[in-house]
Amino acid sequence: MNITIFISMLFFLQFVYWLVGRRASKNLKGKEDYFLAGKSVKLFPLMMTFLATQVGGGVILGAADEAYLFGWPVLLYPLGAALGLLLLGCGIGRKLAGFQVSTVAQIFEVVYGSVMLKKIASTLSVISLFMILVAQIIASNKFLVSLGFTNIPLFILFWAIVIVYTAQGGLRAVISTDMVQAAFFSGIFLMCFGFVLFFEPTISLVQAPQLEDFSNVSSKLCGWLLMPLFFMVIEQDMGQRCFAGASPGVVSKASFLAGVCTMIICVIPVFFGSLANVTGLEVPQGGSVLMAIIAKTTNPWITALVGCAVLAAIISTATSLINAISSNLSNDFKLSFLQNIDPMRVAKGMTCVISVGAIFFAFYFDNIVDLLIQSYELSVSCLFVPVIMALFRKQGNFMAALSSIILGATGFFLFRIYPMEFPKEIASILLSSFGYSLGEVVAYYRANKRMKLYEEY
Repeated sequence: MNITIFISMLFFLQFVYWLVGRRASKNLKGKEDYFLAGKSVKLFPLMMTFLATQVGGGVILGAADEAYLFGWPVLLYPLGAALGLLLLGCGIGRKLAGFQVSTVAQIFEVVYGSVMLKKIASTLSVISLFMILVAQIIASNKFLVSLGFTNIPLFILFWAIVIVYTAQGGLRAVISTDMVQAAFFSGIFLMCFGFVLFFEPTISLVQAPQLEDFSNVSSKLCGWLLMPLFFMVIEQDMGQRCFAGASPGVVSKASFLAGVCTMIICVIPVFFGSLANVTGLEVPQGGSVLMAIIAKTTNPWITALVGCAVLAAIISTATSLINAISSNLSNDFKLSFLQNIDPMRVAKGMTCVISVGAIFFAFYFDNIVDLLIQSYELSVSCLFVPVIMALFRKQGNFMAALSSIILGATGFFLFRIYPMEFPKEIASILLSSFGYSLGEVVAYYRANKRMKLYEEY
């Protein structure tokens, strides 16, 4: 691949994204407009932003790397995200859209009547989303290094452009650029797949998955499939889009269509990773499996376009995460020392600080998929059960939600210190469910005790 062509195309596209984001940022009318786009997002933009949010560095580069090692079973990883979107489309998204809130954490205040639980949930959400954001930046850095791009100032400039239009326009800018980026990376990936399908003779070596292939990755299946699926329900950036939809019906349709599109797109990196495996391709230390096999099976122009498409996928997910974290911090916490400053300036400042912090942390981690799965698992272990229960109850029990969060967090750490044969992800959720049930029982007996005392007097 000609690195000059690649860099020129990359920064031209960055300029296009900046123009699109700048145009969308005009006439912002306040915090709700900044974080929820006026709650008026229509079907097609919502579908595209759902797709762009889920197809990121983990799904593209991480899945290709894992498929190089384990083959077709890695499809279960993006399948988790796709099924999560389908789950939103089958009714969960409609229920989320029915809440008059700005963040998923605020559901704890509405249903369980607790500001403390809201802050706990928001803190867990921020930690998980921040680590996923770090994973996206790791993916971009590893990817560029694998292509021979090691210019730190240009890398900083690359992310500075992303930070500028994300901070400037909020969710409106994010959704506008998501539409462009999702259309671009979807078209390029499908074109590349079609090219190899018709012109590459080694494709005949790729075989359908066998049952024994799945047994080799049995320890990873729950993390790959269940964590992204469950996380979809409690994820702030996905919840933010549900709250921003023009109507509950629009949210359901958009998420369902995005789930189908996500699965179609995600087959492609797994296919290329499996092709690299069966052809015995040698990937240099720290190199990208996806780009190595594409460079081998296509031409320099297609390779450069795919490189830009991969980075578009990473950027689209990163901007969603940045805006979601900023939304959590701005809407769920009252920072007294910032009360005299214009809320819009505070929101934009937080967005910049979060972005710079993630770039700094990205240099201390390496494995993209493992980092993503652990980020999912932390929030899922603690928040999945109380959030799901809140969707089906008008008024929840504070003690049940608190017990569920505490025991879920206990399981997350305990089953890492003392591993067992049973999947730790499911064990943590079961422990959280037990905590919720225990809280309900305790609250029931307390209510009965108060009733008896009242009757005696």
